[in-house]
Amino acid sequence: MAAGPSKSRKLGDMKARIPAALAAILILSLTACGTSNPSASAETPSASASPSAKPPKVVPDLAGKPYPEASKALTGMGFRTTIPVGPDGKKWVTLNPGNDVLAVSSDPGAGVSTSEESVRITVNRNEEDQRAKNILANEETMLKSRYTYQCPAYDSKAPTLRSYQEVWASKYYTGSTTCSVAIDGKHPSTRQPLFAKEQALIDLIASKGGDVSLPTATIGAVMLMCAKIAPDFADEFVARMDWRRAEIEGALSVCPDAPHAGVLREALTAVKVFDGTKVVGKDMEPGTYKTKPGIKDCYWARTNGGGGIIANDFVSFAPDGATVTVYPGEGFQSERCDVWTKIG
Repeated sequence: MAAGPSKSRKLGDMKARIPAALAAILILSLTACGTSNPSASAETPSASASPSAKPPKVVPDLAGKPYPEASKALTGMGFRTTIPVGPDGKKWVTLNPGNDVLAVSSDPGAGVSTSEESVRITVNRNEEDQRAKNILANEETMLKSRYTYQCPAYDSKAPTLRSYQEVWASKYYTGSTTCSVAIDGKHPSTRQPLFAKEQALIDLIASKGGDVSLPTATIGAVMLMCAKIAPDFADEFVARMDWRRAEIEGALSVCPDAPHAGVLREALTAVKVFDGTKVVGKDMEPGTYKTKPGIKDCYWARTNGGGGIIANDFVSFAPDGATVTVYPGEGFQSERCDVWTKIG
C-alpha cells in the first residue's frame, strides 16, 4: 500500500524534532538564569561605601563657667561631655558638680576645631573636697536649729527661743533673768557626737587651757555666753579663771557681734584681783588698782616682807571707788572691797 511508508516517515521526523525542541528550551532557561541586570546593579549602592565624615566643630572657651553651664554649652553645640576631672586629674565618680564648681579647661582645648564627639572638662575642685564642703553645708543647716534656749532657765512655761539672736531680741535679754540652753533638746551634760564646727571650737578652747573633759557641757557654756551674760559678768570670780577666759575666747569666736561682746572682751583682757591676801608679783601684778564705784566698808593694807604695814585705809564709802598702787614683793590685803581692776 502506498500510504504506509509515508506515514512512518512523518512519525519518525516528529520524534526527532521533540528532543531538539526540549534541548532548545533548556538552553534558553539556562541563558536566562545567568543573565545579570546592569541597570539594577548600577542603582544599588555598595554595602562597603563609608558614611560621609561629620564637619568639625570649634570647642568653646569654658574657663570660669559653673560646671552645669559649661556642660550645657557643649551639648548645645553637639558635643558630649565625659566624666569631669579635678585639678589633680582624678575623675569625679559619685557626685555631679554643681554651680559652685567651676570649669578650668577642656580637652580638646578652647578654640580647637575637632571632629571628636566628646569633650572632657577639668574643674577647680576635687570630688573629695566637694564632699567635705557638702558635709559642712549640711552641718551648718543643722546647727541653726541645734541649740534652743529657755528664759527663765528651765522654766517649762517659758517660750522656746531658737537661737541666741532670738534671746538678744527678747524681753529676757536685759535684767537678771538667767537662761538655759539645750543641745538637740538635751541638757548639755548629755554626751553627744559633735559636728566638725563644734569640734573646732573645743580644740580652740583646749588650746587656751580650758576644760573640755565634757565637750557638750563646754559647748553649752559658750552658747549661753553668746546668748546672755549676767550684769556683773566682767567682775565675777570663779575658781578657775583660766577656764573662764578660755570659754570667753570660744564665745568671741562664735558670736563676735553679740551686744555684750565688749563686756566679754573686758572680762578676757582686764586684770582683776578679788578680796583676800596676795603677794605682789606672785598672786597679782604690780600696778594701780581701783574698786567699783560706791564701795562701802572696804579695808585694804600694803605690807612689807616682815608683815609691817606700809599703808592701809578703811573706806566707809567711796562713790568713785577706792584706788591703791602696789609694788613687787609687797603683801596686799583686801576685805569687803569686792573686786579690784588694774587701771595702770
